[in-house]
Amino acid sequence: MELNRIKLHAAYEQSLADPLVADLVVASAHEVAERQGVASPEVAVQPGHVELTAPLPQAVLLSIAAELRKVTGRWHRAKFGTPLWRGE
Repeated sequence: MELNRIKLHAAYEQSLADPLVADLVVASAHEVAERQGVASPEVAVQPGHVELTAPLPQAVLLSIAAELRKVTGRWHRAKFGTPLWRGE
């Protein structure tokens, strides 16, 4: 199966520079995939965005990204009072 990729863009570049936030995003992506019973995506945290890559159908990867955005965005807003992802 071909590799598919999805990017989530941060609301603020410096949010993903925080190792606590970056580690939580990576761990959450793996946990979401595990709950869905699929292979964990490779998670690359870059300044300004996170890229998920996996040999999964695009719809499955999109589902992981949507859930990841929801849970980490909620956590970030509760902890820091600001959105984590662009468009929140």
